[in-house]
Formats: sequence, C-alpha cells, structure tokens
Amino acid sequence: MAKKGPSKISVLLSDAEYERLDAYCRDRGYKKSTLVARLIRQYLDMEGYGATAAFTPGGRGPRGPGMR
Repeated sequence: MAKKGPSKISVLLSDAEYERLDAYCRDRGYKKSTLVARLIRQYLDMEGYGATAAFTPGGRGPRGPGMR
C-alpha cells in the first residue's frame, strides 16, 4: 500500500526538556516538528547515514553494529 504522506514519530521529553525546546522554538520562530525533523536529518547526515546509503534490516547503517 502506498504511503499518503510523511511518517509520524513520538518523542518523549522530560518537562524541563520540553520547556527548553518550547522556549527555543518561540524565541527563534520554529515549529517544533519542523525543528526536530531538521535536527534528525542533520544528525543522520553528520553520522554518514545519507539518503542514498544502503541500510541493513537490523536498523544499522553501512558502518555496522557498534562502529563509529
């Protein structure tokens, strides 16, 4: 079955972490979901898990388990 749109995830934060994120987004004019998606993309790119990388079924990227 074809997907109709982007996938959703849930993120659990402590009250303090949520307040910190909320204040940052208010001060900088970000929507929380947009900022979190951007941070995830940047982190995956930084770790070498680019959009064209081959992924293994175990969820590990091309470097393999435990490799940095």
